Amino acid sequence: MDKKLIKDISQIIQSFNDSLQAYLPALENEISLLIESKNRDCRVIENYLDILLSLTTHGVADDLFIKLLEYYKTVDAEGAAFYWNEYDKEA
Repeated sequence: MDKKLIKDISQIIQSFNDSLQAYLPALENEISLLIESKNRDCRVIENYLDILLSLTTHGVADDLFIKLLEYYKTVDAEGAAFYWNEYDKEA
């Protein structure tokens, strides 16, 4: 492979990861509010878990995913087990 091509791809990936990182504070606030309010709406929680799971595949938001998943275990243990399995597949 061409060294310039490899360098360009590497820079694109780094820029993409930096962009993802920029959204983490807003997601952290949303997740904290969800947990603090003791929201038990599985659909809402799973929506956030789906978003976070997709971010973990890019090496971003693992801690936040696990934090929400630990909370979700108290709401729906079976649903949480599904997400643990999905997360383990990505690792």
